[in-house]
Amino acid sequence: MKNHLGIIGYGIMAKNIIINLVKSDINISIFNKEKILLNKKIFNIVLITNCLKRFVQSLPLLKLIFLIIKTGFPIKLILFRLKKKLSKNDIVIDFGNSFYKETFLNNKIINEKYNFISSGISGGANGALYGLCCMMDCSIKLYKKIFNIIKKIFFLKNKRYSFCLSIGLSSSHYIKMIHNGIEYGILQLISEVYFLLKNIVKKKINIINIILTWNNSNIESYLLKILLNILLKKKNKICDIVDQKGTGRNFILNSIKNNINTNSIFEALIIRIISKNIFLRKIIFFNEKKLVFINKSIFLELIKNMFLFFKLLCYSQGFNQLIKIKKKYNWKINLNNLIKSYFDSCIIDSKILFILTNIKKNFFLTKIFFKYIKKFFYIKKIILFITKCNFTSFFLISCFNLLTLLIYKNYNIKLIQLERNYFGNHIIKYI
Repeated sequence: MKNHLGIIGYGIMAKNIIINLVKSDINISIFNKEKILLNKKIFNIVLITNCLKRFVQSLPLLKLIFLIIKTGFPIKLILFRLKKKLSKNDIVIDFGNSFYKETFLNNKIINEKYNFISSGISGGANGALYGLCCMMDCSIKLYKKIFNIIKKIFFLKNKRYSFCLSIGLSSSHYIKMIHNGIEYGILQLISEVYFLLKNIVKKKINIINIILTWNNSNIESYLLKILLNILLKKKNKICDIVDQKGTGRNFILNSIKNNINTNSIFEALIIRIISKNIFLRKIIFFNEKKLVFINKSIFLELIKNMFLFFKLLCYSQGFNQLIKIKKKYNWKINLNNLIKSYFDSCIIDSKILFILTNIKKNFFLTKIFFKYIKKFFYIKKIILFITKCNFTSFFLISCFNLLTLLIYKNYNIKLIQLERNYFGNHIIKYI
């Protein structure tokens, strides 16, 4: 019996995608280097092998293969090994977090021996089990060939799949990099806002009630739901360190190379780097508590408003970068469809995304931005409170600095131009 599709890899994401597909009566062949202990009868899986030849032979005439393995060399190796075993009609989809420039190189390795599609997925292990948000790039012709099978792994709600198709090699992996950059920023924003709540409200149960109220309002989001679940559980002491896999770094390096401002997300990356230096942070320690009196109920409402606005800034910095780069590579990406695909099934899903639908230009030039910027004064109060209390707040202060620069223009960048010219004979630009 021939299978409908093959899956290469057996990590947590691959496992859950397999279970999801089997529930949909999809027959599967699995290739994995190491042995897998799995009851094939229970899962209705026809073949589990570490022999690539047997794996490929078990697939039907039109072969569809999902790659769900580590990025980098493992992807390159398997793509190269498949060259002699697949034909021009066969299709391989890379569902990993491959860096978009690596995907260009991977396509050269294949050299048109078979069809290669890049795809970014969001939703985590739980999403793999119940439905993912998927970003995929391929031609309409290829898309029609595979849609009936691949739609089985997409999240479905109100007859709408969490799926966005873009045209242009590697565009979906670039979109996933943007997604991850936004995720870095939002996680840091939530962390800093939670720290504020912790120091203002004190009691854990009160913080839970505030987050619960927020999550039933216009700032509801997947990551706030996660925060609630974390707070409701009794947790052990954990190290004050945050790791990174490199996707946030790739996002920042790409923005710097293309002269795109993403200062808030940059700060979210920097704090992760600083967090690794535990030794230095333990030695240099000075505890000076400051008492600052505030009206709690009013101040909590101000924090909520700031949270909404700064989250919008985080999304917009990522999407502004995408708008600029898609022109550079001539990618066809419908930003509105992309944002809609994030609803309900994505790590960065939020009600705030509804505000950004139908935006086709730089967020800072929209009516929405000017609507929120008019209430800028309240953010000053929060930043002043943070400073007086000696709180660390990389993300919030970075957003505040950007807004201050845009609104008041209180800076003297031209002085740098004059100094550079003095010692380096650089060209001065006059008004």
